[in-house]
Amino acid sequence: MSSEQQPPIVEADPRGDLTLNVGNPSDDPSSSRCFLVCSRTLARISPVFDRMLYGAFVESRGKHTAEAAWTVDLPEDPPFAFNIFVTISHGFVHKVPRSLSLDELYDLTVLTHYYDVTHILAPWASRWIASLHDPNPGSPILLAKLLWISWELGRGPLFESTARRILTEAPGSLLDPDSPLHTLRMPPDIFGKLECAASLLKTIRKQTIQAMLDVFYDLAEHLVTVDEKPRLCRHASYMGPHRCESMILGSLTFCLTRAGLWPLPEATEVDHSISALYEIMANLVIHDIGQPIRGDADHSSCNPRTDIMKRIKGILREMPNPVLDSHVKELDKKMTIISL
Repeated sequence: MSSEQQPPIVEADPRGDLTLNVGNPSDDPSSSRCFLVCSRTLARISPVFDRMLYGAFVESRGKHTAEAAWTVDLPEDPPFAFNIFVTISHGFVHKVPRSLSLDELYDLTVLTHYYDVTHILAPWASRWIASLHDPNPGSPILLAKLLWISWELGRGPLFESTARRILTEAPGSLLDPDSPLHTLRMPPDIFGKLECAASLLKTIRKQTIQAMLDVFYDLAEHLVTVDEKPRLCRHASYMGPHRCESMILGSLTFCLTRAGLWPLPEATEVDHSISALYEIMANLVIHDIGQPIRGDADHSSCNPRTDIMKRIKGILREMPNPVLDSHVKELDKKMTIISL
């Protein structure tokens, strides 16, 4: 790297013995940084740096001559997050930001997890989390980042509420093999391997959506039932006309077709989030023949919409919790560590 291309130097320790080149200048020259640091400070605070700088690694002091400058490249580390880590580790606590964006806090917690130093964030963790803007339902990647933040910082209630939000608000494409979720650091057993059907969220999502669709499978089957079985029409007579069921079936298939849900798909073919699918189903307008002639039977009571919504709400109420007991125990341990 030429002197013209040398990134700015941050002197965390003016008497430092180690220069860290953080970030990849070939990706974004303006975002890379050089940090002049005390190697012993980093080794004391981080077991990873201890092994790297004073172990058998190529970056260690023993691999460099006394005359040569001791420089280590860390191209994968984000410079902004690394600057906060260095600021805290070298004692400049008055320079620590009072608030961080969700992306910045995600990068920082991924970094501190890697270097096994998340506990040093304890004095600022609660304030940072409180300052975060709540991701909107159209930002599943931000929700996934918030899930990691809550996991790494041991925030159990936030972790559970975020996991439930991802389950209900994220589209199916979030779990596709080419999803950007692949690039994120995630808690264990929540997403699992994205190409594996055993992923916890993917399994619960599939079961829930299939149960919601089955409400309409069952209804359609009931509407075309033969006379030997109970009919949907409350005023039906044996071998009597099927005008009531025909109206409901036609209205139902028309609404589902306009919503892109007819023919009824398999759960794996639905990309809508569970919440979006619920909204579609809740807004279906199912017509009945009512009371076609004054004095005739009123068929408005045959309309299945109330029963449909009752079943769907019951399905959502009984949806399994994506947070396991193992998550709760690990979150408690993390909270204990970061609170010390």
